Amino acid sequence: MQPSMDELRELIEWQPPLGVVSVYLGFQPEDRSSTWRTHLRNGLEKVREEADGAEHERRVALRATANRMLERFEDGAVRPPPRGEACFMEVAEKEGAERCWPTGVEPAAPAVVDVARQPLIAPLVDLARRGAPHGIAVISAERVRLLVFAEGQLEELEDWELSVFALDWRERKAATTPDPAREQGISSSGHDQYEERLEHNRERFLAETGRLASERLRERRIDDVLVFGSPEYWREFADGTTHAQLHAELADRNDLISAPLGRLGPEVSAAVERARAERDRAVVERALGEADGVRQGALGPQETAEAIAERRVEHLVFDAALGERAEELVRGAVEGSAAITIVRDELAEMLAPCEGVAAVLRY
Repeated sequence: MQPSMDELRELIEWQPPLGVVSVYLGFQPEDRSSTWRTHLRNGLEKVREEADGAEHERRVALRATANRMLERFEDGAVRPPPRGEACFMEVAEKEGAERCWPTGVEPAAPAVVDVARQPLIAPLVDLARRGAPHGIAVISAERVRLLVFAEGQLEELEDWELSVFALDWRERKAATTPDPAREQGISSSGHDQYEERLEHNRERFLAETGRLASERLRERRIDDVLVFGSPEYWREFADGTTHAQLHAELADRNDLISAPLGRLGPEVSAAVERARAERDRAVVERALGEADGVRQGALGPQETAEAIAERRVEHLVFDAALGERAEELVRGAVEGSAAITIVRDELAEMLAPCEGVAAVLRY
């Protein structure tokens, strides 16, 4: 459902002769009044008002495009996705190019309607980031479930189970009269051997499923997995992920191996939010620390924009409330293959002294 990096780059380069109308809508299933429709109509009305002061060709094209956008969402045959949609239409008198993505994550604002020379992409990057897929592993000693959490939804990929069979060995019978103490020693030794083999099989099982999980998640271009289960089993599972450089992180110690998806959903969603918040904080602290002279960094919109233009930015981080300045920064970061982190609330306050923008530099 999300745009790929290649699609984002294509969108950045898209510049139709008369511009683009960009629309972001958030849908709340419980909202029976469809408030989003009011937001959409109000936004498109401003587009029509802008057309009043334009030259004839652009005025006609803007009005026609606003009408097509309204018809697209108000047509009863077109049902909005669960949480939102990002849609871009070429300004044209007759039907022009159109690129739209449904989103499982609700946009930060109820509705955004914009008309400009190029698409408005900063909110789309934010949506893609917040809806990015995460690998989820629910583990026990003898069972591993592999899932993917993306845009608020859980999908189960694999359910591996260790089949435990009785270990086969025979005790030799003594030629002499049985010694009860010796018999007890043999029995104890045999039990210990069984437990050792069983434990070894469990370790192999967890490491192997870690390896298999890495392969499945790499197929989906996912490079991290949050693990639910005992720390003891997590370490063994994580050992199997290391060869693929999959980042495994223990998210929850509770035993959820038999939990249905409906119960797992809220637990996983909360864990993903915690993990994202921790990583965002680490990025902000790193950007601020490196900009203070520990390593290469940039502070403030101007210094960061210059570094982006020189393709020196490794990771851009900025306040979600940055406004219009965010668009240019995001475009440059995407073109330069830089990672992007958009923060809010407490983390945004940390960026306030540098006007809401900082960056980790490559050199």
